[in-house]
Amino acid sequence: MKKLTLFEPEWSIAKDMGTLKSQLLVIADRYVGANPPTTFRVRAVGRDQFVQSSDGSWKLDLTSKLGAGTDGYSIIGGILMSGLEKTVTIGITCFSPVELYVNDNLIFRSTFTDEINQNLWHSIDAELKQGRNTLTLLCRRTAAGFGCQISLPQTTVLSPLEGREGQAGWVWSDLLETKPVWKSEAGDGLDWNSEEFDLIHWNPDTEKEAIGAVTPQQRLFPEGGGYCIAWCKLERGAENAKACSLVIESFGYNKVYLGEELLLACEAGTFEIPVPLNGGADLKVISRCTGMAYGAIVRTKGCGILSPGKINGTFESWVYTGCFESEWEAKQEELFNILVMPGGKRWLLDSKNLCLRTFFEGSYGDKYWVSQGGSAFGRWDYPLGVTLFGLLRTAVSLGKEDITYYVESHIKTCVSLYESAIFDKSLNGYPAFDQNLVRLECLDDCGSMGLAMLECYKLDPDERYLEIADRIREFIVHKLPKLEDGTFYRPSAGSHGTATIWADDLYMSTPFLRCLYDITGDIEVLKLAAGQFLKFSSYLFMPEAGVFSHVYDLSRKCATGIPWGRGNGWVLFSLAYFLDGLTEEAENYNDLMKLFLTLSHSYRKLQGEKGLWHQVLTDPLSYEEASCTAMFTFAFCKGIKNGWYGEEAPLYREAAERGFKGLTEYCIDRDGSVHGVCKGSGFSFTKEYYSDELFWVTNDNHGIGIVLLAGNELLSLDSTMKN
Repeated sequence: MKKLTLFEPEWSIAKDMGTLKSQLLVIADRYVGANPPTTFRVRAVGRDQFVQSSDGSWKLDLTSKLGAGTDGYSIIGGILMSGLEKTVTIGITCFSPVELYVNDNLIFRSTFTDEINQNLWHSIDAELKQGRNTLTLLCRRTAAGFGCQISLPQTTVLSPLEGREGQAGWVWSDLLETKPVWKSEAGDGLDWNSEEFDLIHWNPDTEKEAIGAVTPQQRLFPEGGGYCIAWCKLERGAENAKACSLVIESFGYNKVYLGEELLLACEAGTFEIPVPLNGGADLKVISRCTGMAYGAIVRTKGCGILSPGKINGTFESWVYTGCFESEWEAKQEELFNILVMPGGKRWLLDSKNLCLRTFFEGSYGDKYWVSQGGSAFGRWDYPLGVTLFGLLRTAVSLGKEDITYYVESHIKTCVSLYESAIFDKSLNGYPAFDQNLVRLECLDDCGSMGLAMLECYKLDPDERYLEIADRIREFIVHKLPKLEDGTFYRPSAGSHGTATIWADDLYMSTPFLRCLYDITGDIEVLKLAAGQFLKFSSYLFMPEAGVFSHVYDLSRKCATGIPWGRGNGWVLFSLAYFLDGLTEEAENYNDLMKLFLTLSHSYRKLQGEKGLWHQVLTDPLSYEEASCTAMFTFAFCKGIKNGWYGEEAPLYREAAERGFKGLTEYCIDRDGSVHGVCKGSGFSFTKEYYSDELFWVTNDNHGIGIVLLAGNELLSLDSTMKN
C-alpha cells in the first residue's frame, strides 16, 4: 500500500511557492501544458469498413465481406499505437477458428469449444510496446461462421499496410485457399513486411474506379440531384510567380468561392480567374449535380492547393460532400469544419470507397490514459468535469484569460462535435469521439461535464450549451433509473452485478441541476436535486459515525458500511455547492442545512494530524488521500463564507487552512503535480479494498480540479474576510 511521503518533502510546492495564488497558477499551468489540444485526428478510412457494436467492440464478420462457405482463410490486420509500454486486456469471441498475434507473438488460439459456443468471451493480457503494435488475426471459414468479435483498449485502429500509412480501419485479405503460416518465435513465415503481401488483394479496395465520369463530382455522386461541395485551400504562390490564377473546366452549373468572395458563377466551359498571390484562403466549388455531366476540374497557375486541414492517410487535397437539397444549404459556413460531418454527411475523397473520419486519439477504454501521459483535451468524462470547473474558477480568480480560453475551447470542441458524434455512431455502430455524452447511460456520462459546460455558459452564453444541457436534463429527469421513492440508482450491470446507490452520484447530478436552475429558473430540477440529498441520506447515512457509506446494495438491502473518503467528499462538496446562494424559502432548505452541519461536524473530527483526511475516513491506518481533503476544504470554506457555522466558524477555518496546507506540503510537488489521489473506484463491503487495492495515482483528474477549487475557495475566503 502506498502511503505518505509521496515525494521528497523539499520538492513540495509549499517550499517553492509561498503564496496561494502562485500555487494555484503552477497547478493550473502544469495541467494545461500536459494536455495540449492535439487529441483529434482526421483520417482517411474505407467506407466498407467493419462496424463496431454498441459497446465499442469490433465485429469482424468476414462472412459479410467474403461470403459463406466451408473452406478458405483470411488475414485481418490492424495497428494500435501506444504512448508507452503497458499491459492491456483484449477481449475476443470467435465465430470460427481464429489465431490472434500481437507484434507477431501468438497470444490466443481458439478451440472447438469457441466454435460451438460463440458467446464465450476470453480476456487476454497483451503487452504493448511504445509506438506501433500490430494485431493479426488468422481466420478460417467454416459452416459455423467466419471471423470473430474483438474488444480493444482504444477506438482507433490503423492500417498495417505500406502505402496506407495513417489510414484508419482494419484490412483483410481476399479468400486464401491454404492457411498462411505467421512469423513467430517458433519459425519463419509471413509478417506485415513480407514481399508476399504484394501478391494479396487487400480490402477495403481503395483504388480509384476507372468509370466514365470525367469529374470527381460525378464519380462520387453518380445518382446526382441537389448540390455538392468541393473544398481545399489555396496554397501561397511561389516567390518568383508574377501571377496566380485558377483554370476552371466546368461541366454544368458551378460557383467558385475564395473565402467568402464569389470568383465565378458559370455553366459549361473553360475559365481562367486571377487570384491573390498570398493565397491561404478556402477554395470552394459548389456544383449542381444534374444533367449528363456536372462538376468541375480545377487547375492552378503560379500557386498550389492544400487540403483544408490536416488529414492523415492520403495525399489528396480536395475533399467533397453532398448532396444538399439547395444551394443555400451547401453554402452554410458551419459546414466547413474538417472535424465535423457536414449536415450528417461524410467528407469524401476522390478514391474508391475512401472517406474521412474524426478520431479522439486518446483512450476512452483506459481509465489511466491521462495519468499515464495522454492528453485529455476534447474528452468528455466526469473526472474532467471537475477538472475544467477548477481550471475555470482559477482563471477567473487570477485573471488568466489564456486558461479561460483553454477551458472554453475544450468545452466548445465537445459541443461542436456532438451532432457529428451522433451521425458517426449511426454510420459506424460506435462513435470515435464524445462517446460518453453520446451514449447517456448513467450520471457519470453527463452531470459533471454538464456542470463545467454551464459554468462556461455563465461567462460565454453560447446557446449550443443550453441545447446540450436540455438533453442532459431530459435524461436525468425522464430516463435515468429511479426507485419508487424517486432515488437515483444504478441498475445491475457489468462487474458490479447488482443494483446500487452510490454517494458519488450526488455530485454527478445535483450541482448540474442547481446550476441549470440558476440559469433557466427551472424549479422542477431544483426540487429534484434537493430531494436526492435526503433520499440518499436515508440509504447511506451511518449515524454511529455521522458519515456516509459509499454504496447501498439494493439486492442485499444494506449499505456496504465503508466510509470512503472521496465518496463522502462528493456528498459535502455537492451539498455546499447546492446550498450556496439558496434562500431559506427553498424546499427542504432546513433539512439540507441540518445535514450539511451534521456531516461537517463529523468530517472535522476525522481530520488527520497532517491536515489530510484518510482514504477510509474512520481508519487512520489507511493512506491520506488528496481529493477528499480538497473537497472537505472547499465545503468548509463555503460554510464559513456563508455564515452557516455560526460561532464554530473559527474551528472550520482552522480545519480548512490545515487541509490545504497539508495538500501543499505532502500532496503537491513544486512542478504542480498532484499526488495521493485515489484512482477510479468500484465498491466493496471490506475496507481493505479501499485501503489496499484502490491505490493512489499522480495527476489523476479526480483530484486536480477539486484541489484548484479548494484553493480558490480559500482565496475567496481571505478576500471576503479582508473586506
